Amino acid sequence: DNKSFGIAIFLSLYIVFGIVAIPASFHKYLAGVIYGFGPGIIIAWIGSMLGAIAPFFLGKKWMNPYARKALEDYPSLKGLEDEITKQGQKVVALTRVSLVIPYGVLNYAYGATKVKFRDFFIGNFAMIVPAIIYAWWGSQTIVTSNGIETTAKTPFDFVIILISIIITIALIVKGKRIMEDLERNVEATQ
Repeated sequence: DNKSFGIAIFLSLYIVFGIVAIPASFHKYLAGVIYGFGPGIIIAWIGSMLGAIAPFFLGKKWMNPYARKALEDYPSLKGLEDEITKQGQKVVALTRVSLVIPYGVLNYAYGATKVKFRDFFIGNFAMIVPAIIYAWWGSQTIVTSNGIETTAKTPFDFVIILISIIITIALIVKGKRIMEDLERNVEATQ
C-alpha cells in the first residue's frame, strides 16, 4: 500500500543522508510531521540506525582511507580510537546523544576504528533520545496551505517544548565535556 511504500522511501532517504553525511535532524522532525509522534519515533529511530550502519561499513571497507583522515582532521575524534577499544558501547552512546560531532562524520569515523559492529549497534540505541525529541516537535506541527502551524496550544505543550529544549542543551553540554575528556586522555598518553 502507499503508506508502506512511503515509509520505505523515507527510510531509503535516511540511508542516503547517512552515506553523504547530511544531518538527519530535519528528517527526524519530518517523521513526526508525517507519521505522528508514536510511529514517527519508530520510523526516525530505524532510519537513524540504517543511516548510521551503511557509512559504518563503508568506513570499514571501501572508504577507510577517508574515514581515517576524518579521525585525524577532527580534534574531537583523536581520542576516539583509544577509548572505543576500552568502552565501545558507552563511547558510541555518549557521542550519539551529545550532538557535538556531526552524525555523518561519526558514522565513518567509527568505521575506521576497531569498534566491533555489536558495540556500534548497541551504542546507537542512544539515538532514540534525539528521535523522540524531534518526532515530538514534528507531531506538534500542522502543514497547511497557509504555511506551518503548531498544535501546541496548552501550557502543558509549551512546558514539554521547554523541557525538550533544556534536555537538548544539556546533552550538548554533556557531550562537549565528554569530548574534552577524550582529548585530555589523548594528550595525557602522548
